[in-house]
Amino acid sequence: MWTGEKSFYDILAMAAGSSDSYTLQAFIDTFKDQYNKLDTSGFTFAPMQPGFSFEQLEKEYSINAMATYVDLNSPGTPISFEGESLSKGKIPRMKKYAAFDENQYRQQLILNSIQQDFGVNAQRTLLGAVKKLIDAHTNSLTYQRHQMVSTGKLELTENNNAGGFKATVFSATIPDANKVGKTGTARWWYDNSGSYAEGSAADPIADLKALAAAAEEKGSAFHFEVDKLTFKKTLAQTSVVKAIGYHMFPAAASDTIASNVAKNAGEEGRKAALEAIIGFPIKVIDSLSRVDKYDKAKKAVVGTDVRSFAPDVWALVPDGQIGEILSVVPIKVDPQGIYADYYGGRLLMSYEYKTMLKEQRIETEMTALVVPDKPKYMWILKVTANS
Repeated sequence: MWTGEKSFYDILAMAAGSSDSYTLQAFIDTFKDQYNKLDTSGFTFAPMQPGFSFEQLEKEYSINAMATYVDLNSPGTPISFEGESLSKGKIPRMKKYAAFDENQYRQQLILNSIQQDFGVNAQRTLLGAVKKLIDAHTNSLTYQRHQMVSTGKLELTENNNAGGFKATVFSATIPDANKVGKTGTARWWYDNSGSYAEGSAADPIADLKALAAAAEEKGSAFHFEVDKLTFKKTLAQTSVVKAIGYHMFPAAASDTIASNVAKNAGEEGRKAALEAIIGFPIKVIDSLSRVDKYDKAKKAVVGTDVRSFAPDVWALVPDGQIGEILSVVPIKVDPQGIYADYYGGRLLMSYEYKTMLKEQRIETEMTALVVPDKPKYMWILKVTANS
């Protein structure tokens, strides 16, 4: 009879040779090339802080103020070290766990009895769990970054934080003047039309050029960012097709000929033409995130995919750094516990065995928030804002 002792099936020991923090950390580091890649371009990790509170300070580009002209005996004016305080708040904590209960033990025993390779089977099981846990936090940070850039905020809802707290908004404090929404017939296409019917007064080229002109007044290098599906829809928009065609073949005798030229060009060629027309490079974002949600009807956790970068949005942001990833130092409460970390110690993984429940659990936590610090240099164009 099985008494539920840890030695009966210790997934960490079976997979890596022993159960301790050193072994768990080594296992994580060994397979790090298999984890999802973090995409927080423009944002770098700030040093970890001990508390949860943060203050967002606005930063300027390295254009320093001129010296002040004064009388011979008058003092000069002081330089400014810090920007305006934009917002304050608490850095949110993210958690995820993987549990291995008695049913999974028995399935593993059956598999082991067939294949007679306990170590390999345990390693696959542990790697699958570790990868999903680390990827969960990686995807969360990537999602934060793309939401801050494409919507100007991270808003936690039932759709993106099922099982967690709701109605919480972390704002990028992008000025309202930098947010443009196309309404009525000026919309590039209509929401939920099924066929993407275009607005009769839609002029995507003029809209993008207007953002570019506003950015050029700030005197820095910029680029556009757009979700992959929105980009493809933009390349198919009637006036955009004509503009690209005339750019490629200025001597086209008609709109029809120009459109045909564009349609026959490859996507990379059309992208290059559009970049030349609007004056800035275009970065196409192809990122999916998954939200786990319990389905009562199916009595199971079901994953739903969401686009990380908001659809029907074009964003214009500066090249280089536009913010930081703030994080809080995790605490290891049990001196004898089994721990490992990732992302320079920001992500904490703990491993425990609950004898009475016949369960092993690997849990991760990370307290982090992507925070822009140059919001007045960021623009958002929503091409299908409600009329």
